Amino acid sequence: MEHPCEKCGTPVEDGRPFCPQCRAPQVRVEIATQSPLPNFDIPTEAESARDPSDRPPTRAPFERTIFRTALQAGLVGVAANLIPFGVGMVLTGVLAAWLHRKAVGRKLTTRTAARLGAEAGAIAFAVSALLTVVSIVLLHAQQQFRDLMMKAVEQRAGGAPDPEMQAALQWLHTPDGFAAALAFSMVVLLLLSVLLAAVGCMATAALSQDQKHPS
Repeated sequence: MEHPCEKCGTPVEDGRPFCPQCRAPQVRVEIATQSPLPNFDIPTEAESARDPSDRPPTRAPFERTIFRTALQAGLVGVAANLIPFGVGMVLTGVLAAWLHRKAVGRKLTTRTAARLGAEAGAIAFAVSALLTVVSIVLLHAQQQFRDLMMKAVEQRAGGAPDPEMQAALQWLHTPDGFAAALAFSMVVLLLLSVLLAAVGCMATAALSQDQKHPS
């Protein structure tokens, strides 16, 4: 194949170093085009300077942190539940929010605080119920426990002469009635523990946000 000489235009065979007419060099240098660099997501200065607490956490570590914090607060909440009138349940939620803040250093959203407090309250109730059942079985105090519950129910009834109330009390003395009453009481106590712990955790999270971002 031939190509024209860039100087005089005379056809020159490919591979010849000089033009046979004007002796101009025919060596051509081709500069390879650079391929575009891969597009790496390099954070900008604004993104790098952003507060780490504002960056969304990855899902797996977030779930582990929530469960670990709820477990710690729930186990301590077993002792806190000895405080009457639901105060111990609220303190369980407060403790959960404090432990999460200490472990993560990030403010809790209202939704996350409610979930964290509810989990801590559920764990505290479950452990307390398990310890109670184990203690009753080991001490062979099933009958004493039943008598204590029935006495509390009868005191609340106040010796009402209502025939329906008397029939309900008689039904509670049966095995089926006692089992139903016990299951109902456990469900109510579980809901109370979850609700009050969630309220305590949400309140603590809200107060910590107000302290960090004063209006």
